[in-house]
Amino acid sequence: MQRADGPNSGVNLVLLAPLLLTIAWFLANISAVKWLLSSVAEISTIYKILTSVLIVALTARSIGNPHRAIELLPNLVLRRYPLLLMLGAGILSIALQCIIDIKQVTVLLFILGTYGLCGLFSEPNFWRKNLPIAGLLACILPFNSQFNSGLGLPARVLTAQVVEQLLSALQIKAISSYDIIVLENSIAHVDVPCSGIKTLLVGTLFLLAATWLEGRQLGLRWLAVCAANFLMLLSANAARVAVLVVVSEVFKQQIFAQIIHVPLGIVGLVCACFVTWLMLQRVPKIQSEKASDISAKPNSEILKNQPLAKPGLIAAVTVLAVISQLSHVETPKMAIAPLRLPENIKSESIPLNPSEQKFFGNYPGTQTEKRRFVVGNLRGSMLTVASTSWQTYHAPELCFVASGISVDRLERKQLTSAVIARWLSLKNHQLSAAYWLQSPQLTTDNFLSRIGSDITHKNQIWVLVSILFDSYLNPESYEVKNFASNVHDAIKQSLTGEVNENQTGI
Repeated sequence: MQRADGPNSGVNLVLLAPLLLTIAWFLANISAVKWLLSSVAEISTIYKILTSVLIVALTARSIGNPHRAIELLPNLVLRRYPLLLMLGAGILSIALQCIIDIKQVTVLLFILGTYGLCGLFSEPNFWRKNLPIAGLLACILPFNSQFNSGLGLPARVLTAQVVEQLLSALQIKAISSYDIIVLENSIAHVDVPCSGIKTLLVGTLFLLAATWLEGRQLGLRWLAVCAANFLMLLSANAARVAVLVVVSEVFKQQIFAQIIHVPLGIVGLVCACFVTWLMLQRVPKIQSEKASDISAKPNSEILKNQPLAKPGLIAAVTVLAVISQLSHVETPKMAIAPLRLPENIKSESIPLNPSEQKFFGNYPGTQTEKRRFVVGNLRGSMLTVASTSWQTYHAPELCFVASGISVDRLERKQLTSAVIARWLSLKNHQLSAAYWLQSPQLTTDNFLSRIGSDITHKNQIWVLVSILFDSYLNPESYEVKNFASNVHDAIKQSLTGEVNENQTGI
């Protein structure tokens, strides 16, 4: 006598496995999902159109040929490459979040991993041929309008430092800052377009689109072409910035530099894309469906006859979800003692200007304090920005330039035994300024050191100290060094919670 619930039980199990796997996958990537949903409103119109075109193209390609129809059926099949893509993206995403959390990269991996999940339910040949489409969407959605944060800022810092080395090789003395390059008596901005992120994005989209349209096979050869494309785009951008700096600041041809700024970028991008396309011709095309089906059948499914394979996969992704939740520790509220300076330093609070309020308003966990000070012959203002996120900070000299204060010179100066700072001459040598980054264990003028500290000291509090003096000063003077030492000690005591009996609150 047959049990009544036999067939229904089998159907339920068939439906339950995909459902549990999908839920576990999205739980493992919940932070990426939240960030992606929150950024939808910021996506520009052109990105919305491009995304819609890609989705329509994918749908049309499926409907147009019934033999290639995407079969999203509740029949979970453990295929090698989709499984590797899904699990690899999930593991790499969690690892990167533990090391350094850049949301755009997390979302990119989530989209690729989700396409790997879809490959467990779809026809293999269709999935492989349209993998570049998933790559296009993964590049477009995270990098829609957020170039100034995430990868954008480190890219500008690296670009400025690479160009500094190129200029040094040409015997041109230069020093790079967060977003600028300063020569002997001039300053050149490395702005968002010069960072190379947009160029790299467009070049990558070209490679993926060409791969998809020509039906090229993704493999080791394609990865080699992708790496070469990456290096060419970065090199072209660094060379462009170096040429612009030389033309504008060495030969004093600012107008000519403005004229060639965009053409140089376009020429570099087009040349890199053309060479990439030539290399792509050496990558073999995907085999025709009949031939590929014959060769792929033995390897199309793995662990097919293992009854615990699907429950094991669900358990593995569930473990990833648990690890993701455990590793995603909410940033603790910053506990900073009140800033206390020696009694001889007189100060009073002043409000942030509108641009500062707007910028720091995007980071609710940031603590800012701005004060006027007077000590001896020194007068000026001091801004301190305390945060656990390196994305909060940007170059103080950019604030000076935005406020109409020109930057004449920027140097690295050893103000005290503990403070190596950036020293600026401003407004035709009428004003001076200094700034540094400080944590309980380290004081530096290098923004990359601040980023690197996130790897070894997660959620550590750092303070950006920016001081603007009301007159032109010598950084070697006793008054400047003594003031810098007092400020450094006060910040250190504020970070560690120590209180000195010779200091009072301000």
